[in-house]
Parts: sequence; structure tokens; C-alpha cells
Amino acid sequence: MASIARVNGTPANGSFYGYQPVVVKIAANASVFTADSVNGTTKVITEGGYSQAVRAVQQVGSVIILGARDADYFTAVFDGATLNNGPGGTTSGTFGALKDALDSEVGGATWTITTSTVLNGAGTFTYA
Repeated sequence: MASIARVNGTPANGSFYGYQPVVVKIAANASVFTADSVNGTTKVITEGGYSQAVRAVQQVGSVIILGARDADYFTAVFDGATLNNGPGGTTSGTFGALKDALDSEVGGATWTITTSTVLNGAGTFTYA
């Protein structure tokens, strides 16, 4: 059962109340996690690869925190109880469902998915 984080007896703001946080690093072999763009004339927003990837990861589990993005990777923290880390419809193995979702939404890359449960100093993680 989940516990309640408290500060001076009051539930703490910004606390994680899920059962098991799972830190997942999503990396691509190409620079596909681009920013959104806005047309200067029409003001229409065109989604970049990062927004598309966020939509993809939301299909396989409840995202608690999104890390900052780079052109070829980003990190997401999932509630482990909701995370589908199994095979997908076309991709077998661990995180196959996530790789299928990324292929569908973003495409154009080979995906490397790693997890971490080890928090190092200064807010950094060690990935398996």
C-alpha cells in the first residue's frame, strides 16, 4: 500500500503517491525528439517529435514526471503498477509495446529503452 509523504504532519505537495515509480530512459538512434514549431504567418502549431513521443509513452502507462528532452533521448517516470513493459503487437520482448507506440507516433528511429531504480547523488540515475 502506498504511504503518504508528510511535512510537519501535513501531506506534502509534489509527493509521489503511486506504488512503484519506474524511471525509464527512452533513446533513439536519430535526433527525432524535436520541439514544436509555430508558423509565423498562420500561428498554427506543428507538433515536433517530442510531443509525439510523450503521447506515445502515455499509451503504455501513467506518467508521473517527464524529464527534460534532448534531440535523441528523454526520461519519464511511470507509476509501475500501470506500466505495460511487455511485448507489443509487432515488437516482442521487454518494452515492445512502448517501442510499437513510438514507431506509430514518431517513427524514423531505432529505440533503446532502459530503466533505473538507483538514484545517485545530485539527482542522477544509473540505467541498466
